[in-house]
Amino acid sequence: MSAQDSEFVFAPIGVGRGFEKIVANMRGAIVRGDLPAGQRLPSEPELAQQLGVSRPMLREALKALEVSGYLEVRRGYGGGRFVAMPEPEEFHAITAAPLSTMDVEPRHVMDVRLAVEPMAARLNAQDGDTADLERALRMLEMAGARPARAVAAVASFHVALVEGSQNPVFVAVFESLRGPVAMSLGQRVRKPDWPVRARDGLAHVVRLIEDGEGGAAERAMRKYLLDFEDDRDQREEDR
Repeated sequence: MSAQDSEFVFAPIGVGRGFEKIVANMRGAIVRGDLPAGQRLPSEPELAQQLGVSRPMLREALKALEVSGYLEVRRGYGGGRFVAMPEPEEFHAITAAPLSTMDVEPRHVMDVRLAVEPMAARLNAQDGDTADLERALRMLEMAGARPARAVAAVASFHVALVEGSQNPVFVAVFESLRGPVAMSLGQRVRKPDWPVRARDGLAHVVRLIEDGEGGAAERAMRKYLLDFEDDRDQREEDR
């Protein structure tokens, strides 16, 4: 075992909400220093055995911890999952989404988002208030090479867009999708050029909303989702 490998052994989490318990258990070990920054986690099968959980449930929790900045994945020789050391403001609370990422396929999530977010963009254009959207874009611009910050910024944009529609049904629907959306963004943001291209696409939507061009904003938001966040295209790219 190398110096980077984890010697910490997790206790079985027992029965209950598996996702929440796995995240709380691992996050606690990181915050307490039981798993210091730079330390490699055990393999996925070994972790699942230690915690007494299924590998799909464990994989979901690991993705959530990675997106939130607690873990990072390194590829190639000597790679694996390592404890990250983000700046304090990069830490984000992780809660179990009303809709688990294991319950739906990416195409299901995108179908709903294509129905909600373009119309939300149209409704935002009725008053042209873009303050929250522009704040999210500034967050994305300042994210640099930090994936957790970029994911948080893009997620904040989508939340602000839907809330700006002033349609409580849209807000409730999107709230149930926040977990799957964050997981999808976590996969996308690994591409070095994606945050910049995404920012440009979202900035175009903001300009149209600000100008009161509701129809054009709706079309631009639909195009953005299909071009930059549609996981159906992602699966084709990965083949």
